[in-house]
Amino acid sequence: MSCLRNQNGMALLLVLLVVALLSALVIEFSFSTLVDLRATETFRDRAKAYYLARGGVEAARTILQEDKNDFDHPSEFWGNPLANIPAGDGDVSITITDLTGRLNVNFVADNRGNPLPGYHRFVTLCEDILLLDQLQSQELADSLVYWFNTDKTKTTPDDAYYASLQPPYQRRGEKLTTIDELRLVKGFDAQRVEQLKPYLRVVGGEQINLNTAPAAVLYAWQFSAAEGNVEVIFDRQDIVALVDYRQQSSYRTLSDLSLAEGIGERWSAAWLQNSVGVAGSIYQVLSRGRINQGTRYATAIISKQGNELLSFKVE
Repeated sequence: MSCLRNQNGMALLLVLLVVALLSALVIEFSFSTLVDLRATETFRDRAKAYYLARGGVEAARTILQEDKNDFDHPSEFWGNPLANIPAGDGDVSITITDLTGRLNVNFVADNRGNPLPGYHRFVTLCEDILLLDQLQSQELADSLVYWFNTDKTKTTPDDAYYASLQPPYQRRGEKLTTIDELRLVKGFDAQRVEQLKPYLRVVGGEQINLNTAPAAVLYAWQFSAAEGNVEVIFDRQDIVALVDYRQQSSYRTLSDLSLAEGIGERWSAAWLQNSVGVAGSIYQVLSRGRINQGTRYATAIISKQGNELLSFKVE
C-alpha cells in the first residue's frame, strides 16, 4: 500500500511538472505572439508614416508653386509652419524654410583654387559667428579654397594634414554637396559646423534674399572685395534697422530698403549688383508623418523655379 501511495505521489509530481512546462510554453508563445504583433503594427504604422511624411513634402511643393508674387517673406503662407494637420489615421507637420538668405559656401572659391567674392564674406562671417580673429577665419576660408581645387596633381598646403589622419584621406577636389561635409575639411570640427549651419547652404546660386538673410549674412555681404578695398556702407546699427523693418513689413522691391530707418539710398552701394534680391529660390522642407506609434521625418531641398526636388531623405 505504501508503495502504491509513493507511485501516486510521483505521478502527481510528474503531472504538475508537465502542467508547469506546458504553462511556460503557452506563456512564452503568447508573449512571442504579442511581440510579433506589436512589431507588425509598428512596421505598418511606420510605413504609413513614411507616406504621410512624403506627402507633406509634396504638399510643400504645391504651396511654393502657388506663391507667385515677386518677393518671398516669412509672413507669407509658406513661412507659417503647419502643425498636426489630420491626414487619414494620422497627422502631418510641415515647416518650409527659405535657404536663399544663407551664404552659399561653394562660392568661396572656384574649382581652380581662385578665391571668389564669397571668400571675403565667409571670412567676415566666421569672425562674427565663430568669434575668430581675421587670420584664423582666413585659414578656414583657405582650407575651402584648397578643398575645392579639382587638380589632384597639384599639392596644396593642407594635403599633408589629410594624409596624417587616421584613417588618412584625400581632399575632395569638388564643391560640397551637404553642409555636414565641412567636417572633413581642415579646421572645421563638429562644433564649428553646427554654429555655421544656420548661415550656410550648398545649393542654388550666389544671390541672397534680403527678406530672410540673417543679420550676420547681411553685414558680411558687404565684404566682397579684398582686404583694404572694402567700403563698409552699413554698420551694425544699420543692419539692425534693416532687420527691424522687415519684421514689420516685407521688402517687395529692392528700393523698399530705403524705407528702413536711416538707410535712405545708401542701400544701392552696399552690395554688389545682382548679388541681392527680395525673392527666394531654394527652400528646405521638414515634414513629419505620424500615425499611432509610427513617426517618420522627411527632409527635402526644393528649387522653386521648375519645382525641382534637389534632395530627399527620410529618417
